[in-house]
Amino acid sequence: MQGKVLAVWFSALALMLTTALTAQERLNNATVSTRWATITSEKLPRFSLKRTLQEDRLKPGNRFAAPLSVDLGLDNAGAWESTSEGNKVWRMKVQSKDALGLMLLFDDFFIPPGAILNVYHADGQLMDTYNGLDNQSNGKFLVGLVRGETAQLEYIEPRDNIGQGRLHLFRVDHAYHRENLRAANFAVSGKLSNEIELGFGASDPCNVNIACADSAEFAKEKRAVCRIVVVVKEGTGVCTGNLINNTKQDGRPLLLTAFHCQDGFNPLYDLWRFDFNYESKTCDNPGKEPQWQTILGAKLLAGRQMSDFLLLELSNSIPQSFKAYFLGWDRQPAAPTQAAFIHHPQGDIKKISLDTDPLIVNPNAITWNNKVITPANFHLRMGIDKGSFKVGSSGSALLNEKKRVVGQLHGGLDTCVNPIGYFGRLNVSWDGAESAEGRLKDWLDSADTQADTLDGIENPVKGGGTVSGSIKTEKGTGIANVRVQLLGTNGATITTLTDELGNFSIDNVPLSETYEIGAGKADLYENGLSTLDMIRVQKHILNLEALATPFQMIAADVNNSGTISTLDLIQMRKVILNLETKFSSPVWMFVPAEKNFQDPKNPFKGLASGIYTIPGLTNKVMNFNFTGIKFGDINGSVDYTY
Repeated sequence: MQGKVLAVWFSALALMLTTALTAQERLNNATVSTRWATITSEKLPRFSLKRTLQEDRLKPGNRFAAPLSVDLGLDNAGAWESTSEGNKVWRMKVQSKDALGLMLLFDDFFIPPGAILNVYHADGQLMDTYNGLDNQSNGKFLVGLVRGETAQLEYIEPRDNIGQGRLHLFRVDHAYHRENLRAANFAVSGKLSNEIELGFGASDPCNVNIACADSAEFAKEKRAVCRIVVVVKEGTGVCTGNLINNTKQDGRPLLLTAFHCQDGFNPLYDLWRFDFNYESKTCDNPGKEPQWQTILGAKLLAGRQMSDFLLLELSNSIPQSFKAYFLGWDRQPAAPTQAAFIHHPQGDIKKISLDTDPLIVNPNAITWNNKVITPANFHLRMGIDKGSFKVGSSGSALLNEKKRVVGQLHGGLDTCVNPIGYFGRLNVSWDGAESAEGRLKDWLDSADTQADTLDGIENPVKGGGTVSGSIKTEKGTGIANVRVQLLGTNGATITTLTDELGNFSIDNVPLSETYEIGAGKADLYENGLSTLDMIRVQKHILNLEALATPFQMIAADVNNSGTISTLDLIQMRKVILNLETKFSSPVWMFVPAEKNFQDPKNPFKGLASGIYTIPGLTNKVMNFNFTGIKFGDINGSVDYTY
């Protein structure tokens, strides 16, 4: 007898469209106009809601966006203009009528040193800024979700690198399904009300933060768990993944998750993003979103639909700065006497769910709502005593009483009252298929020890060099939560964060490679901005009292013109009065701490972009320090811990 139809957590149902933070830098002396009214929207293929809904009826799911094929790039779309400084600016609008939002997919994406790509929502608000650190070795890239039916792209290329950039858009995904967007808790522009974004703060209040007392004994195991941003040809989703140990215990970056995160879709593994240490430091939900550390890209090793496991290998070794842990496992058939799983429900910060009672091997087949039928005895059934789960929890490792992996979350009843989870069994996944592509033993027991169990370990990967440094204000105050990115010539990107003192360290960096390093920080434009700053700028303009340092002068140029004028005062005033939400400049700028200005009275002269090259890492330890400049904050009142 088959079990009742249960909810299955498609990764494409609840789309996780938040991009990783990138350094938002500005060009030297670039005066960038905002004449969008002169740019005509590019024509896209007509979106057929009727046909799309018919497809959804034939293949039930929570798809919210359908693809439109396009051929749009720097050479055949948009409009170019030149600035007085010799820089080039390209702008393009894409519009799909009545779209709730747009996804932008590039098959050729290369931003040269000093150039940036700004992407704006339909209302003109800046969604994100991209630069050379976002280049991937395969040239592909994904941007979204851009709110509304129009996306505006602005590519700024410095005069020293004219013609070197490549941008080609091959697909735009039209977001159409209001109810599925609501079900996914994804906020969109338009007429929806009370929407909650997928991600930070989105999960139900019955979910328990990993820092709560009940989870104290999982302090090591939690460091193995990450959020996965899943990218497929049909959309983007979110799941949970787990670093897992192998019998060579060599720190090979193997990651276990759920097969159904990509089942029925066409995965683009080289664009999957793995977010580590995305969690609260306290039991209470924090007032602001925590930062995380990211690795981009993976390759498929093995997977099996019947036991719902997927094993990936990440594109990069796990840096020591991640403080990662590799989970142990138990392939024996016995069900756990108690269990726990750590997960990212709805892409939210890390949560934990617990069961203090014995689990059972589910004796019945299960028919999932994507029409997949999993056989009897292939899943463990867990009645959850504390916590729950949601979309995004899929793939979370089930830990037995010895904190070893015995399965991964497939689905179940995700209510806050009497939730029930079903987990594909590691015992079945171990050797239940004829080839290595369908089983775990070839990968987790690569030393062929025939072990039944294996304990977890701290990250054993060592060697290579260390790129470390500090990011401080001109007065020496450390700046916390700055995202530092290191991009190698092999395309690998390593991301870390500064600590409370502004220090960062990236370990296990291969020697002899050339790297680019940059920094960026998410912040509010109004942080540190007040009328006192306006008074200082006004006195400077009137030659009553000059700004004291080059850094103050750069901070005063909020309209990004390379000069200080009344136009800067106008922008500052509008942000203070909440008439505008942003400046023309980015929120922060980071320059080398050893920067010597060619002319301290004109610091804009020779001011390079914020991406810097390390031409061949030869030293085992290399220090690279930045000075941070918060635009609009002249008197240093910004909250540096934000």
